[in-house]
Amino acid sequence: MDSITIYPKNDKQKSLLKSLLEEMKVRFEVVKLDDETFLSEDEFVAKISKSMKQADLGKVKSLTKEEQKKFLGL
Repeated sequence: MDSITIYPKNDKQKSLLKSLLEEMKVRFEVVKLDDETFLSEDEFVAKISKSMKQADLGKVKSLTKEEQKKFLGL
């Protein structure tokens, strides 16, 4: 069976989803994410827009092949 991962935006959404899943008798687990790497859609778009503006202004950095491999852990 496949799994579905859902990221509610607030406690109200989380509570509603939990109630729905309980009512449907769907097995689920709530996992607290300490990892703050997840961005909201607005934060993601803002970050990409900022990066694109920096690239347009020539504020970029080129990496050698060796630096790329090190960065990627290859």
